[in-house]
Amino acid sequence: MFVFQSDCMGTGFTFQIEDESAEAQLRGHCQSAMEVLEDADQRFSLYKPDSEVSRLNHGEASWDKASFQQKNILEEVKAWKDKTSGFFDAREGTEDYDPSGLVKAWATQNAADYLLANGVRGFTINAGGDIVLSDDLRSGRLNRVGLSNLRPVADANAGANLILDLASTPFRAVATSGVAERGEHIWREDKNNEFVQVSVIGKSIIDADIWATALVSGGPRAWEAFKETASDELSALVTTRDGEIFSSRGFTRLLAKH
Repeated sequence: MFVFQSDCMGTGFTFQIEDESAEAQLRGHCQSAMEVLEDADQRFSLYKPDSEVSRLNHGEASWDKASFQQKNILEEVKAWKDKTSGFFDAREGTEDYDPSGLVKAWATQNAADYLLANGVRGFTINAGGDIVLSDDLRSGRLNRVGLSNLRPVADANAGANLILDLASTPFRAVATSGVAERGEHIWREDKNNEFVQVSVIGKSIIDADIWATALVSGGPRAWEAFKETASDELSALVTTRDGEIFSSRGFTRLLAKH
C-alpha cells in the first residue's frame, strides 16, 4: 500500500494506492494530481486576493475575459442551484460569489481522473474528510469509510460513529458537511434549521458534496427536496443539534456488517 499526503485548499489530502508500480512512479503521479488541485486553488480561492475569482469579485477582472474553467464552474453552480431547489447557492452575480462548495469536489474528481488516465486503477483520495474510491479497489479495508462522530480531527476523542462498506455497491464517494471541523462556515438558507452534520453517499463526489452542503444549508426543507429529487441516486445521514440521527431510504444497507 502506497500512501501520499499533501495540503491544499486549506485542508489535507491523502492518497492510498493499491499498485505494484515503483514507489517513485506512484509518488510522481500523486504530485501531479496535487498540481491539478493547486491549479484549482490558485484560480478559485477566495483567500488569495490575486486569484481569478477574487479579482472577478472585486471588479478587477472581466467575466468576458474569464478562463474557460471559471465560466464552466459558474454554469455548474447555476445548474446545481436549480437541481437543489436553491439550497445550494454560490451567490453568483454578487460580490460575495463563492463557488468553493463545488470547486473542491470538482478538483478532487479531476485529480482522480488524472490518476486513472495514467494507469493507476486502485486508489482512494481523502480530501479533507470527503472520500473518493476508484472502481477497481481490491482491498476490503479501502472500501470501508468511517463517518465522523462530530468531533474535529484534532480532538483526542475524534473518530467514527458508523462504518460504511461500499464494496459491491455503485457508490464511490462520501462527502460530509457540518460544523465539527470548521464551525459555522456554511451559509444557511434557513437560519433556524437544526442540521449540524450531513453525510451523503453517491456515485460521484460532486453530487455527494453538493447535496451535503445543500442539506446543512437548508435543513428540513432541503431534506424534502433531496427525498423528492435525489434519494434514488444518493443516500444520506443527518445529525441534528439535539443529537437526533436519521437517514434516507436504503442507508442501512451500506453499513458494515462486522
